[in-house]
Amino acid sequence: MKKEKQQNSDKAHTLKNTAFMLKCGLKSAPASLISLLVSRTVSTLCFDIVTSVFLLKTAMSIIESGESYGKFALSIFSMIAVKLISDFQEDFVLYYVRIRFEIKCENFINHMIFGKAQEADISRFEDPDFFDRYTRATYVVNKDGFKNIIHGCTWIVANLAGFVTLAVYLVTVDKFLPIFILTPVIAFIFRSRKNKFEFMREKEMTASERRKDYVRRTVLLKDFAKDIKITDIFSALKRNYSEATDKNIEIAKHYAPKIVTDELLSVIFASIIPTVGAFAYACFRFAVTKSIGLSDFSVIIAAVTNCRNRMNQISYYVSDVHKYSYYVQSLREFLACENTVKSGSLIPGDFESIEFKNVSFRYEGREEYALKNISLTLKKGETTAIVGFNGAGKTTLSKLLMRLYDATEGEILYNGVNIKEYDLQKYRDKFASVFQDYKIFAMTAAENVLMKETDEENIKIAENAIETSGVGEKFNGLPNGINTVLTKEFDENGALLSGGEAQKLAVARLFASDFDIAVLDEPSSALDPIAEDKMFGNLLEATCGKCVVFISHRLSCAVRADNILVFEDGKIIERGTHSELMSIDGEYRKMFDMQSSGYKTENQYYDKE
Repeated sequence: MKKEKQQNSDKAHTLKNTAFMLKCGLKSAPASLISLLVSRTVSTLCFDIVTSVFLLKTAMSIIESGESYGKFALSIFSMIAVKLISDFQEDFVLYYVRIRFEIKCENFINHMIFGKAQEADISRFEDPDFFDRYTRATYVVNKDGFKNIIHGCTWIVANLAGFVTLAVYLVTVDKFLPIFILTPVIAFIFRSRKNKFEFMREKEMTASERRKDYVRRTVLLKDFAKDIKITDIFSALKRNYSEATDKNIEIAKHYAPKIVTDELLSVIFASIIPTVGAFAYACFRFAVTKSIGLSDFSVIIAAVTNCRNRMNQISYYVSDVHKYSYYVQSLREFLACENTVKSGSLIPGDFESIEFKNVSFRYEGREEYALKNISLTLKKGETTAIVGFNGAGKTTLSKLLMRLYDATEGEILYNGVNIKEYDLQKYRDKFASVFQDYKIFAMTAAENVLMKETDEENIKIAENAIETSGVGEKFNGLPNGINTVLTKEFDENGALLSGGEAQKLAVARLFASDFDIAVLDEPSSALDPIAEDKMFGNLLEATCGKCVVFISHRLSCAVRADNILVFEDGKIIERGTHSELMSIDGEYRKMFDMQSSGYKTENQYYDKE
């Protein structure tokens, strides 16, 4: 009973997944999909009926009856003309329409995947299971899943049309002949089971494949090149790759006997039985009972062979569709993933304040709290510095502030209303941010600053932002200016930025934004003291009248803040202005004195030089 339910469930999933993929095809390129279906059906019928049956029967009848060759030639030329027309339209469709369809459908599916990844909670990107689901979802494109399903469906319809036509003809010749053309149906059972084992094998290999892919990407990325060159980390990478490969070999060995057995059984029922059985039966009628002539004998063999081929093709494509429908199931599961950070409906008004009320937060799967019982208020026109050593919870607070995560306990209020009540995107639009782990994209400098497509209006905004951030000179000396592509991954004339230049460009994103609240997480970590001082001066000028939150373990920037919050182990242990905190013998003063003495020692060293 349990096995029967599982089989019914698999069939239901196959039908639903196939229907889902066909809908994608109809939405992305309906005319192309219909053209493929019609072309393949016409081509199949022309081959089966015109070439394999009527042409052969005409030739054999003329030979048997001794009729003139002229009649035979006329029949041949007529059928050749039909076949050439059929082949021409098929080749045109396969060469142009098929490629056009595949490109448009692939684009449509990728946009669904990219859109879902863009919408996903940031916590998803810390979940290995999410990455496994994403990897399997991309198999629909990367392993030609959508092509095999959609092309498979069109070929199933085409082959079914050819099979039915030939089967009807064979029944008129001999009612026992259909027995030999139905055995391939049994082969479908074994092929379906083999496909399921293959999918289970690939599913178990997903984690190992991700490890292998990580090694492949890492050895090619510039970010890791120096460490790989000057250390022996490559040996560890090779070990990880080898371990992942060995794991996949173990999985393959486990499934190999099952897959090979089902493949062998499918070949027996799909090819050997129908071929040998039909030939033996036709020989019996021709040579023993003498109930058919040479022309009927030849046509029966050809028709049965084509019927067998059509049924095998149907069985093959149905099994193929069944196999790749598992990939579609993974895609649908990925698209159905629900976010825990859900949008509200309210539109946030002009910013006045944000209040944390007894907020605690714990990352999923961890017992310890990253933040514990945090209460604070951020107001319009004030600058707040959040300082502390690494791991104190500073960056976690910024993520809660922008609702990248929701608080585990307590609440966060925007103008007195819980931020969960607001439309998520409209709420986040109130923020401009610069993260310590910023990324530079392989696009133009202007696009990297605006973080969107450029046009005649916003290009000026990008230019001003780049100048204000202090990296304008870099692009003024380049032929394409701020339209220069960054990195050389896709453009040999692309610009390479130093760490400080890249950080200034990341800060330029803030200057190009329209925001109420600025969140700066270690925005000057790659800058020298002079560049840092200049950048903060520009930041304070650009954010005048705004709410500014900057996070750092370097305290030189905190001196200019209206409020300073000192974090330790996820808690606020001190708060006040710079002068207030320096007047007490607390952690802030110890940190500040420690860093100040470091600067003095460094300056003394340079003076001696």
